[in-house]
Amino acid sequence: MTAWEAFVVNQRKLAGKEANPKLVNIDLQPYQTVQACERADILNIGGFSDSVFNVISAFLENDASRFVREVECVEL
Repeated sequence: MTAWEAFVVNQRKLAGKEANPKLVNIDLQPYQTVQACERADILNIGGFSDSVFNVISAFLENDASRFVREVECVEL
């Protein structure tokens, strides 16, 4: 069991089964490695700008179409 999985189990014991903790990793200078493999409850972000807050907000709201919307907002 990873440290993150142990944390999730403990949070569910403390807050009840409705607890759904999430983890956001921000690498200010992204490389080819990440701190944790991305899953439904883990988000890895490479780089930093003001738009990071919009991505984190969408992730915490359980918005399944967040990536499509973010990509469509980029002007080419």
